Amino acid sequence: MKHKQIIYLIAIILISTSYVFAGDHNNIIQKVCIPDRFPAWYNQSWMTNSRYSPEFEVLDTESSLGRYAPMTKTITVKDIIKFHGHPCDGLLVCAAGLKLGLSRLFPSGIIDRTDLRVLTKNSPCFVDTCAYLTGGRINFGTLEIDNSLGWSWIIQRISTKKAVKVSLRKEALPEEVEIMEKKIREGRYKIADIDRCRNIQWKFARKILSHPLNKAFRIVTLENFIFPESTYPKTGKRGDILHKNESYCSKEK
Repeated sequence: MKHKQIIYLIAIILISTSYVFAGDHNNIIQKVCIPDRFPAWYNQSWMTNSRYSPEFEVLDTESSLGRYAPMTKTITVKDIIKFHGHPCDGLLVCAAGLKLGLSRLFPSGIIDRTDLRVLTKNSPCFVDTCAYLTGGRINFGTLEIDNSLGWSWIIQRISTKKAVKVSLRKEALPEEVEIMEKKIREGRYKIADIDRCRNIQWKFARKILSHPLNKAFRIVTLENFIFPESTYPKTGKRGDILHKNESYCSKEK
């Protein structure tokens, strides 16, 4: 506890003495938050405590018209589950894939959620996970749907234009998952098949999180990638990032 209090004190001192400058990620204080990995009725221990359960150190702005925050937040799978509503293979596998892609785009480990856009297929699990982890929004033209992607995601860092495509390897997706899901969607199932499908999905996701993620995913850099223009007719400009690069000052001038 004392360790955390010291970190908070240092952050306050840095802000008040103008040593933290927005936009300079070298001065951002990381890993201040205590990651929420504690099991819950909706979060089995393996989901957040497997050897390769993904976690994300994210950077955002500090207010609706503010600059970059001086510290990061730590996101766990449990946080994504609370946002999405339930744990499922789509959420867990998508989060694992995005972990690889975001690590490629942000080698420092700090994921800037004001500087990303993402493409995914129209899946509730994929869209929610992508939006939560990247800050992408359909209404701001930074999250777009491409159903041809399947178990793949394209993430682009806006400031550098660097883009990566992360894809689940074909051999990593058990055939029984696809068969059972199709059977239920087509209405050809017994009540017990609902639980059977869930258990098969969880077994699939648990295996993904039990091995180095690059064994289950392929990641490639997309040269000269052009992010598609939004087809949503009411896109606007995101107002809470317009002043993110303003520096801190010790007193009003």
